[in-house]
Amino acid sequence: MSGIALQAINMDILLTRNYTYTVNDSLENVRINFARVTNTPGYTFSNNITGTLNNDNTFKLTHKWAFGYIRGFGGNSFVYLTGKIESHNNRTIINTYIRPNIGLTFFLYVLTILFLCELLGITTMIEGSRSTVSLLLLLFMIILTGIIYLMTNGLNNRFERILQLQRDE
Repeated sequence: MSGIALQAINMDILLTRNYTYTVNDSLENVRINFARVTNTPGYTFSNNITGTLNNDNTFKLTHKWAFGYIRGFGGNSFVYLTGKIESHNNRTIINTYIRPNIGLTFFLYVLTILFLCELLGITTMIEGSRSTVSLLLLLFMIILTGIIYLMTNGLNNRFERILQLQRDE
């Protein structure tokens, strides 16, 4: 399956990114290729990606194995890749949305607010000197942003590799 173009990239306040791919293949062939992702057994570690493809051509993919497990806000994975497959003029359009777990996003925004409060001299619940607390908050924000970036890009890159989608730069 050969992808023609990556048409759009957008990001919202929940750090959701949107990608649209155009594929020169039929909808049924794209669904068959999706089976390589969604029908892999649990003991197969080669792709580290799993998910479901529904009858209405919507799908949801996650990492099969991650370095942590989150329960609660938004589910039990660090990132989610969801989307829909549509047929249009003898081509197939794949619209995808990749987002981090909402709990991670919420925690990143809490760290950012605490960091800004420390910089502005607003009293927070954190004990210590303003410079030490600010530096630690900044360090945690950088680490969390890095984790979110690595996990979302890793899942999206695996998705593109498995389905042989290529971006036009």
